[in-house]
Amino acid sequence: MSASGLLDDEKGVLSWLLTQISLIIAAGVLIGAIAGISFYGDWQKEAELKNIASNFVASLISLELREFPYEKTYLFPLKNYHYEVELSSDYITVRREDGTINKNIICREELPIKPIITAGKNLDWTNSTEFHKFLSLNYGCDGSPESPIPLEQREEVFSYIEQEMKYNAHETAAEPITICDLNKPLYMEKTFIYFEKGDGGLYRRGIIIIHE
Repeated sequence: MSASGLLDDEKGVLSWLLTQISLIIAAGVLIGAIAGISFYGDWQKEAELKNIASNFVASLISLELREFPYEKTYLFPLKNYHYEVELSSDYITVRREDGTINKNIICREELPIKPIITAGKNLDWTNSTEFHKFLSLNYGCDGSPESPIPLEQREEVFSYIEQEMKYNAHETAAEPITICDLNKPLYMEKTFIYFEKGDGGLYRRGIIIIHE
């Protein structure tokens, strides 16, 4: 083979190698772009779930700050995608199953206030009205300012409330409440239980109840 032919062969091989390298680089850039778009899409979906959870926490905090009994109706926002909500006394968890990189996208926010969640639970009472009636039937006073818990029963009632809160926290941690129908509202109530003090005054304890 002549020197000229050998040179042409080397140029042809070099040209082919450069073409293959260019194709590999282009494919890498394309794959990276697709992965970046998918990652951004999942990140955006997670951010939407975080916003749903954060709004619920903010609503709970605003209720805790109230200095008088109050009930608010809470509706989770309707979206053009399906998502699920789970509640415990410690966390709200929001999830959807349409991720690109990871199918399950989950956002969990801690609740700074520990409510008693009666939705879906078989309790002696489910809302503040029933709770005060329960106190009246079992302790003779409903815990209102007009009918406070007597001094001699203060520790017993206070202990009952603490036990109910601990039990509810344990139960909902083991089996969180699933909000099955997001079209139906949740009711968030803050109520106060008044106790007699030794000096003739009153002491009050506030609790938050969440029910359907």
